[in-house]
Amino acid sequence: MDTLRIAVLMGGTSSEREVSLKSGANVVRALDPAKYQVMPVDFTGDIAPLVALHGQVDVVVLALHGPWGEDGRIQGLLDLLGIPYTGSGVLGSATSMHKGVAKALYRDAGIPTPGGLEFSVPMADDAVARILAHVGLPCVVKPAQEGSTFGISIVRNDAELTLALQEAARYDRALVVEQFIAGIEISVPVLGTAAPWALPEVEIVPSSGFYDYERKYTPGASEEFCPARISATSRLLAADYAVRAHRALCCRGVSRTDMIVSTEGIFVLETNTLPGMTDTSLLPLSARTAGISFAALLDLLIADAVEAQG
Repeated sequence: MDTLRIAVLMGGTSSEREVSLKSGANVVRALDPAKYQVMPVDFTGDIAPLVALHGQVDVVVLALHGPWGEDGRIQGLLDLLGIPYTGSGVLGSATSMHKGVAKALYRDAGIPTPGGLEFSVPMADDAVARILAHVGLPCVVKPAQEGSTFGISIVRNDAELTLALQEAARYDRALVVEQFIAGIEISVPVLGTAAPWALPEVEIVPSSGFYDYERKYTPGASEEFCPARISATSRLLAADYAVRAHRALCCRGVSRTDMIVSTEGIFVLETNTLPGMTDTSLLPLSARTAGISFAALLDLLIADAVEAQG
């Protein structure tokens, strides 16, 4: 059987570049040389090397994270070149990356998500007053189109709110402010396109504070439990919400939806279309719990990419 020519696209120009390089390196190591001819590609913002992949590779495995990698722009370029790629297409990537758009689509699909407001930078003079009146404290301030918790703050008093808005505005001109909901943080990966299905949920317990960049990617800074320590009823509901989010956002191949299991129910926070593939990432852990090796997981993603291209 002929081997497939695979380009592993990593790096990128977002705040998540270093994480992406680690994801990409893990993917390159795991791809079976008996099945694939592998070409690592470090994307630094110049599209010429990507255009040069036309006719040279059969599939691109996307290990990019964040803006200019996970938001549909690279996906659109690869569509123009006619190169199959792993993960969601332009629409699913764009809707999932923008937290405000994703929340609207969750609501339309009947998926519970924390209430909140959206703002554009520069913000109106009454923005803080509107947040206090309509969202309340504590709340979470986020850039609408960032990943790995860059620019996110949990605000517990009035004095922190303005600083949190300024911090989020460093990363994006679109901001989301939503209610803070206390509970158990879980993440549920989904595989597939025509008939998506949920992998075991992962419970995340940071050593202190919240699950920020340092606690995500520093070994030992967080503890993960897979499956999560939640009830059977919550487990079924979380899987249902993850699959419904995958469909509502037009995701393809793989996604990972983050949620909070609280005393009032389960609330969906956001969906990632190119989950991390590092040693501390949640998707590989969930797949292993389901009996799927990292190499087999990549096989599934590549097969889905080829099928999506037809």
